[in-house]
Amino acid sequence: MPTSAAAASSLSLLFLHPHSRHSSAHRRPVRGGPHLRLPARASRARCASSDAPATATKHRRPAEENIREEAARLRGPVQGFSAWYEPFPPAPGGDPNERYSLDEVVYRSSSGGLLDVRHDMEALARYPGSYWRDLFDSRVGRTAWPYGSGVWSKKEFVLPEIDSDHIVSLFEGNSNLFWAERLGREHLGGMNDLWVKHCGISHTGSFKDLGMTVLVSQVNRLRRAPLSRPIAGVGCASTGDTSAALSAYCAAAGIPAIVFLPADRISLQQLIQPIANGATVLSLDTDFDGCMRLIREVTAELPIYLANSLNSLRLEGQKTAAIEILQQFNWQVPDWVIVPGGNLGNIYAFYKGFEMCRVLGLVDRVPRLVCAQAANANPLYRYYKSGWTEFQPQVAETTEEELMDAMALADRTGMFACPHTGVALAALFKLRDQRIIGPNDRTVVVSTAHGLKFTQSKIDYHDKKIQGMLCQYANPPINVKADFASVMDVLQKNLNGKI
Repeated sequence: MPTSAAAASSLSLLFLHPHSRHSSAHRRPVRGGPHLRLPARASRARCASSDAPATATKHRRPAEENIREEAARLRGPVQGFSAWYEPFPPAPGGDPNERYSLDEVVYRSSSGGLLDVRHDMEALARYPGSYWRDLFDSRVGRTAWPYGSGVWSKKEFVLPEIDSDHIVSLFEGNSNLFWAERLGREHLGGMNDLWVKHCGISHTGSFKDLGMTVLVSQVNRLRRAPLSRPIAGVGCASTGDTSAALSAYCAAAGIPAIVFLPADRISLQQLIQPIANGATVLSLDTDFDGCMRLIREVTAELPIYLANSLNSLRLEGQKTAAIEILQQFNWQVPDWVIVPGGNLGNIYAFYKGFEMCRVLGLVDRVPRLVCAQAANANPLYRYYKSGWTEFQPQVAETTEEELMDAMALADRTGMFACPHTGVALAALFKLRDQRIIGPNDRTVVVSTAHGLKFTQSKIDYHDKKIQGMLCQYANPPINVKADFASVMDVLQKNLNGKI
């Protein structure tokens, strides 16, 4: 995948170039706000006569039957799609035929490298792209099990061989893609096509739900007959969001969850989620890397399934957010998608989703992808600058002012962003300042978590209690005497004499 990069004082960006700059799908003119073309069936519905006779009501399932049982009764023939693990990337001189069944409990290749889930693309390609577009569109917003989920509505692209009865879903996904009109117009040079994919509007408040439904579903499959693997529970090391997602999905499935957390390093909102969901929570006097080392040692000795991002099953769920973006634009490809870097799993997941759709003919190109990393935690950018010759892991440091300011400014336009989204927003500001992203480019910023999970950081910002940070967009409450004149004075001053 060809790449280029740009960096400034406190942010590092990596651009992933698409195969082509042009899309066959027609976009609206660049002037004005977004007016997306409705699907044909929606257009026809609006044109129908208001006094047309009502259609017959469809038969409901029997009252004693739940939606999972209904899905089993209506199950169609097996379609022959499959997926497996392969080394990623292939090891030099390694076995070109090395692969593993998804039903094996394996996290590393024979050379010690990562594994990636690969699909039988030839089997999927027997159906044209139009078939997959129509199929996925037909499942949106339904309650038919398991397709009401934004992840499992793309089941054939995720875990094609899993039985629907083994799926553990909280109807995740289908998250809001909203038009950031004021932010683009007033603060980004008149951008008229700026969007935010709010993956944090999900069951546990972060995008981690998308991957965890896949991982826990596969564990559920392994524990159930006929495989009946002796898996006692699922464990993870986490700084918050992963543990919340794992605990919720394990609770839904009745599978024990074990969570290793670094003591005093996560928000109360993140800590309470696994506790409330009944997980076994171990608060350890170490950082995330120490927790990760311990959970890997434990899962090597005990029948506990590892749920961290070392397990590539999660990426299969996360990539569906990319497919959702295409759906929400009526299968038109945006020009740019900006993703917070994190541990780099999510940017790869977005690439996988877009590229899979391109290869199978759902769309004809991949958007330009921007991986945004904070300067104090930017190993990918440094690796790129070294010519891909020297990779140096970094310990994450404190949040930077530029990212907090971007988050606070976005909040003033109606958002309630998390600090990770602040990284992506700060990247967008830089790319607009450098005129790399144009005012008419359709641009999507990926928001990975809900701001309500990080209220303390917002409180500290608006109280100006973050050491060494100016907090220029702070908006603390104003202490006023409880009399009419004092209140009026403050309102006149703060509303610029408009009253």
